[in-house]
Amino acid sequence: MSRTAIILLASSLGWLPQAARDRIAPPAPEAVGTAVISGQVTIVVDGTAQPIRRARVTLESPALTRPQYTDTDTDGRYRLSALAAGAYRIRVEKAGFVQRPTPVSLADAQTLALPLVMVRGAALEGRILSDTGNPAVNVVVSAVKFTYDARGRRTEPVRQTRTDDRGRYRLHTLPAGAYYLEAAPDPLEALQRPQVPGRQAMTLARSYFPGAPRVEGGESLSLSVGQNLTGLEFALPTVPTAALRGTITDSTGKPGGVFSARVQRVGGPIGEVRGSLNPNGNDFTFPSVPTGEYWVMGIARPTPTSDLEFGVMRVTVSGQDQLGLAITTARGAIVNGRVLMEDGATPMPANLGVVAHETEYELPALVGSTTSGATPVTVATDGTFTFSSLFGPRLLRVEGLPAGWALKSVTFDGQDVTDTPVDVMGGETARTLRMVITSRTATISGVVRDDAGRPVERARVVVFSENADKWGWRSRMVRTAESGADGRFVVDGVLDGAYRIVALPFLEDGSWMDTTILRRLEPLASPLAVSGAAPMTMNLVVKPW
Repeated sequence: MSRTAIILLASSLGWLPQAARDRIAPPAPEAVGTAVISGQVTIVVDGTAQPIRRARVTLESPALTRPQYTDTDTDGRYRLSALAAGAYRIRVEKAGFVQRPTPVSLADAQTLALPLVMVRGAALEGRILSDTGNPAVNVVVSAVKFTYDARGRRTEPVRQTRTDDRGRYRLHTLPAGAYYLEAAPDPLEALQRPQVPGRQAMTLARSYFPGAPRVEGGESLSLSVGQNLTGLEFALPTVPTAALRGTITDSTGKPGGVFSARVQRVGGPIGEVRGSLNPNGNDFTFPSVPTGEYWVMGIARPTPTSDLEFGVMRVTVSGQDQLGLAITTARGAIVNGRVLMEDGATPMPANLGVVAHETEYELPALVGSTTSGATPVTVATDGTFTFSSLFGPRLLRVEGLPAGWALKSVTFDGQDVTDTPVDVMGGETARTLRMVITSRTATISGVVRDDAGRPVERARVVVFSENADKWGWRSRMVRTAESGADGRFVVDGVLDGAYRIVALPFLEDGSWMDTTILRRLEPLASPLAVSGAAPMTMNLVVKPW
């Protein structure tokens, strides 16, 4: 099979739902414990529970190397066995039906009876046209939601499909909620399209219903359970594209021994623009880049034992080919760090890691690379750690803190970067990073009830700083928890400060880090002052959302 065919096959699998990809390459079960989860998957129709046959039940946990799953039988029953004690999440998938993932906590040798209820999925359907009124064929159409990472708010597809020969599409099996409708040509097709010298290539531009160039200008489409929203037609404009070609040279002045390149729209996700690398040289080509601002990135390892080297440039694309881009990579910074405990307390918590989250762009990866900061570096028992080659704007955080602990401060070469990214550049001089953690935090607990005084299960409790400057992804001063079956919740690791607290029936994962969401929560939330490590009790009434 050719290299191109392999790429196209991998891309085609990427469009499939997770359950379908699991069936193509089923993972081997992990027999690591003695706990069991079993039950029946049903849907309620006219007040009667009816079984869901051949639904995929998946169990996930950070403790598992891969998810475990099974299919329901003709009575809708499932069983997952040989499970270790711990926290899990269980979800069910079947075309046309949806189910909200359910958290599960297991003890050793526990047998848990867990019925799961599905509801009808919603759907979006319509037609995509070109700006000439013709059908836009084989365009990728996505129902997207906002997700949140170190670069802030961004879109993530929940379901994807392609238009047919009439430009029609249908996105089904959608959970109830609000979506944006995105349409764009497949970026991989640009790699197969013949390039005609002297002729400016054109392409359909990414667009959001009802025709906005960016998601912020699109219309939010709210779907209820089982709703089918039809007639969603809009046109994609035709825009010029340009080819970006260049070379990557490492710090020795030679072509990179092993290298990779990426083009990423400023503020956009990876994958919108695709290109190719010369396997016998150090040059790259991205043949179809629409108008806009882009990061062009290179990464290299001069020898098998070398540290990673990086290079980044920002370019403006306006329909004219740029064929002489030259990226020279340099080794990232050596960063020697130490995690300290407030007031010199000991011993150091075990199994800590430090992560340098990318905040502006996502550097390309090399096979086997682990030193770019995207994965945690281990903190030794004396609190020390080292990044051997760190590059680019980074938000620095400690992972693996025990319950009740929090990150108090971060200084980089003596500069306070606790709540702001630091742009790490290479150089011969090692940089110094100090991170202070503390167990002097408050724990807030209570019960969430509805207006009738009944406990509310799985309500989302959010505690957030009154100072909007402290909001953002991985904020130290935004904490959250979910209530249990009895309505009880516990929010720990709350640092001193002035906060607001609110309980909601549901909130999308990670959305509590979105400043727009927190602005909407402010008038619903109650004030909360935290000072010292004493436990606090606050009972809440769930707010409509």
